[in-house]
Amino acid sequence: MAVCLGWLLAFPVLALDINETLPNVRILAVYPGNIIVLSRGLEDDVSVGTHAKLRASEGYAARALCVKSGLLTSHWRIYRVVEGQLISKDLTYTLIGMDASEAPRSVDNWKRIDHEKTVPKFDESYLQAPEKAPAEMVKSDLPENLEGEDKVVKQSATSQIIERNFDAKRLKKDFENIKGLVQVSPWNQLQGGDTRGQSLGYGISLFNRGTKYVSRGAFKRSQFNIKDGETGVRSRYETTDARLNFTVKNFSGSTEAFSDITFRQARYGRVSTPKNQYLVSPVGLNWILPNGSKTITRHTLSYAPTYDTRTHELIEDDGDISSKDERTIRHSFHWYIDATITKEFALGFNLDWRPAQDLTTWAFDAADNMAMANIQAVFNFTEAFSMQYDYNWLDDAQLHRINRMKRVVKTSSLSLGYKF
Repeated sequence: MAVCLGWLLAFPVLALDINETLPNVRILAVYPGNIIVLSRGLEDDVSVGTHAKLRASEGYAARALCVKSGLLTSHWRIYRVVEGQLISKDLTYTLIGMDASEAPRSVDNWKRIDHEKTVPKFDESYLQAPEKAPAEMVKSDLPENLEGEDKVVKQSATSQIIERNFDAKRLKKDFENIKGLVQVSPWNQLQGGDTRGQSLGYGISLFNRGTKYVSRGAFKRSQFNIKDGETGVRSRYETTDARLNFTVKNFSGSTEAFSDITFRQARYGRVSTPKNQYLVSPVGLNWILPNGSKTITRHTLSYAPTYDTRTHELIEDDGDISSKDERTIRHSFHWYIDATITKEFALGFNLDWRPAQDLTTWAFDAADNMAMANIQAVFNFTEAFSMQYDYNWLDDAQLHRINRMKRVVKTSSLSLGYKF
């Protein structure tokens, strides 16, 4: 009875509820025995005996048991590693409470261990506000007399950023784990003004699960048999999209740096508009925004100056087809939200707006813009097989200006995916 009472008293009344989430959690320290220190403690209802999952933006990292809890931090003992490369001090996690019955029975034996004595102590004082910190924490550690001391070589802010974000060994390690996704779309629907069509599509994407460096390459092709509602003319509409993105996470605080290249091609009957288009963003910044909901796993806003070069085909008055090249600079703004509703079901929203910069007058031309919105719903049957619905809305001012086509095109697709 005394043992049971002592065990109960070892746990505070407050605890992380099942499926309750705590966002923006970081790993502060890693100790032997699969012990990690997280940046959440009793102030966030994290108590000893709590079971939880650690989820990064790229997926689940581990499952762990809280074995020691302080006011601002907590010690966790990991008993299942889902993805080893996702356990890093450089990542931000969402802590998800889980039922103790989901843990292996062997974890029950850890209850007999006095972790207060066995796990290393972690000093929380530097996490406190200056007015709450112990006096000795704010004392200067510089010598009273600097004469004869070695000179300290100060690094510039640029040098510090380069040193912190460019690591060849880390880059090689992050690209050891390459994943892929193959998708087939048995149903696609297009609408542009009075024009409608249905057809098939397919695509493939490759990506890595890096903790610092993340890259993704994607290719998608769709073919539509369309009919003009006004003239009744039937034709073929084909689209090809490809994209390559490279991101450096934790570039500076909550900011990521990235480079992005997008290729677009669309053919309406005899005319390709664009015949080819490249959107090149050499360097952009991605800001991680606060999560206002427990279900939101990623919320970002990004900006990148983008070089837009494209070739259009035009139908002349005599029926001949000619080509026209255009180049301009665009300001690319991107807003992204990803939400995990359940373990199997997730929602995503993307919004791109790319107004042009007039290179002759350097005026901001919002009328010459490219805008795209995407709503995505994904249901995972297993870790490998999934079903995805996409709704895309494209507004391209060039379509109407050059060929007097409907500038707004809407497509819907249902895809089956296999991850490898």
